[in-house]
Amino acid sequence: MSVRLSPSATLMLPVLLATGLTVAAAQDMAGPLTLVQGQGYLEVQRDGGSWAPQTGPAAITVGLRSGTGRATLRAGSQGTVIMGSASQLRRLRDEADLTRGRFFLRGPVAVHVQGNHVVMEGNGQLRVDLADATQRVAVLNGTVRIDLNGKVVTVEAGQQVALRSGTVTAFRENDPWYAAQFRGEGDAVVQATRGAVRLGTAGSAGRSAVVGDALRPGSAVNTGRDAWAEIGFSGGGYLRLNELSELSVLSVERTETGREVLLRLARGTAWNVVEKGQGGYRLDTPVVSTAVRGTVFRVDASGVVKVFEGQVALPSQGDTPLAQGQARSPGGDLAPLVLDDTDRLNQTLDVARAAPLVLDLGARAVSLRDLAVQARSQPGAGLSVTIAGRTLPLSGQDGQYRLDQLEDQLPEGQYRVQVRASRAGQSLTRTQVISIDRTPPALSGLRAERQGRVLIVSGTLRDASPARVTVTVTAGHAVTTHYVDGAAGPFRWLLPSPGDGVPVTLVGRDAAGNESRAVIP
Repeated sequence: MSVRLSPSATLMLPVLLATGLTVAAAQDMAGPLTLVQGQGYLEVQRDGGSWAPQTGPAAITVGLRSGTGRATLRAGSQGTVIMGSASQLRRLRDEADLTRGRFFLRGPVAVHVQGNHVVMEGNGQLRVDLADATQRVAVLNGTVRIDLNGKVVTVEAGQQVALRSGTVTAFRENDPWYAAQFRGEGDAVVQATRGAVRLGTAGSAGRSAVVGDALRPGSAVNTGRDAWAEIGFSGGGYLRLNELSELSVLSVERTETGREVLLRLARGTAWNVVEKGQGGYRLDTPVVSTAVRGTVFRVDASGVVKVFEGQVALPSQGDTPLAQGQARSPGGDLAPLVLDDTDRLNQTLDVARAAPLVLDLGARAVSLRDLAVQARSQPGAGLSVTIAGRTLPLSGQDGQYRLDQLEDQLPEGQYRVQVRASRAGQSLTRTQVISIDRTPPALSGLRAERQGRVLIVSGTLRDASPARVTVTVTAGHAVTTHYVDGAAGPFRWLLPSPGDGVPVTLVGRDAAGNESRAVIP
């Protein structure tokens, strides 16, 4: 019996036979690469190199990439490839070539992984991780053969192979992201800042970050000297980016069991508090990658990893476990954890973060010429004021915040002012009613009657605000101060008489600072 192969299958035959496959098996694994189901944001590459969003099934002829999303592909007649968020593949020799991100495969399947041919003949399972520090194929079930630079490497269930070195080591699954059903894009939000914090994309200057900023896939946060930023995630947990650091958000997924977070630390230090039971969390650096499902740990871009609670797995080092009280040095050595100033600072900030949020507006002015708001809260909190349908941020430092003046003046009248503070997932709102008043108090019907040594000063005072008006009366060398309710109307005061021919001066000043002046001959 003769077997005819397609031209593309003929090209693959030498590689497939090198891994021990029969011609029949080669023919069975070769074939169309098809997107069966897509979730979240996916893009398919067209001839010519352009990318376009893809929502439904499609044949993959050039390439496919994901933002926050999942893709299920049929590879050959029976193989399945599941592509995770922030991942990319291309079509190579009629097969999938996995080039970036993370993948889960069910056999029988034949693919390339960054150009290296990978074959699983039976109904096994494997995962592929392709990050800066982690380049591996790990086998969950079955047997895999990989052609690495002309040498065939066999990997059994419970083993993994490092693509760069070809080293085979033991593997134990601790980050089964593919087992949680994708529900959509999750949240990563700036929850607190201190000092100069910029938000943009990797390598860009961006703009100043403020509390409440949502971080989309591809967003990058940069901190200046003596600055930090806290980023909270769907379901709980947070990361504190320390000074002189840069962090990129690759994706945040919502799943049926919590969320899956993928981050990249390009430089500096990240302090991580990952809540248990909230899904997966992975932080990659140029030197080391970490995978956890609930712990408190620190990662430096230089390769330092310190575990303060729980346990951290290091996929970049054959899934070496790091337990509470252990640390990894930049060179990869493990040693007991020793606290330094950065650790102590973050522990102090954790205590402050856990404290209840405060918001104090201080002495509440009820009448103003122009809107001015002052408030006190924790350093790093985000404060805003809403008035007349507009919401504006309050700026400040060391816990003191203010809005000095609106760009345009509010018309006179009463306004409801709402101040909102948020920090570390907490929020508080305070409300007050103020009057915008630019009209001086009106003094009318003024009289000064002298009866012996007594001077009787009388008249009427009106003001737009019901707040108290201060009236200063000067009669010769005598100066007295009186207080009148702005809506009270008539007043009558008995004063020492300065003598005949001495004028009496009255100055009324309302709560907004508006003044009126009158002289009684």
